[in-house]
Amino acid sequence: MTIVVAHRGFSAQAPENTMEAFRLGVDAGADAIELDVHLSADGQLAVIHDETLDRTTDRTGSVVSLAMDDIREADAGATFARPDDSGLPFAGKGHRVPTLPEVLTWLPDGIGLAVEIKARAAADAVVEAVNAHRVRSDGRLVVISFDEATIERVRELDGEIKTGYLLVPTQPIGPALVWATEHGHAAVLPWDGDLGADPLSMLAQAQAYGREIGCYVVNDPERMQLLAAYGLWGFVTDVPDVARHALDTMGRAGA
Repeated sequence: MTIVVAHRGFSAQAPENTMEAFRLGVDAGADAIELDVHLSADGQLAVIHDETLDRTTDRTGSVVSLAMDDIREADAGATFARPDDSGLPFAGKGHRVPTLPEVLTWLPDGIGLAVEIKARAAADAVVEAVNAHRVRSDGRLVVISFDEATIERVRELDGEIKTGYLLVPTQPIGPALVWATEHGHAAVLPWDGDLGADPLSMLAQAQAYGREIGCYVVNDPERMQLLAAYGLWGFVTDVPDVARHALDTMGRAGA
């Protein structure tokens, strides 16, 4: 079954990496939520994509230099603009940067979670957090990173936590599959553009290695259906409602 992963939640319809975006992602039919974490100055895991508050909030400053209480003072919806024709209740201003434990506590049964570690220093805290919650043992969680050393650290601390290797655009997928296999990482996650128009051979190679292949970010419904038909493990999308409809109307080919 190809899974739909809501990119920073339903980030096309709500401020990214907020509880509202995560709730809307689940409501839209996502199978899993993807989020990003940075370590705050007081050692807490702030769910935010950038190293600073500048782009997504009404405050400035680096996450690592601020205590979580200070980060929570920022409005995480201040810069968000949603399409006028969404038909959804207003979900802009008034949202706070959540912590990873907050999201883990909220996560509904049956919904997966992809935790992207943005800075290597957060790896130990992420392992500690997921081990305190049920998602660690029921297969719904994967810890991912573009940084090899970060996911290596996660496996060093707890080899039972599922890990995935994110690839930067144009990074060769074949060698990444070999490395992930040698180091015990379950998934390889390239940019969709690197899978090409016919991803069958690459997906077959991944199957031969016993690895899962996912990709980011897919927003076109025809592309979603093609990837599902070829048996892609899952894809990250800004529009989980579109993805859910696309897969459901094709009978979830590739499931």
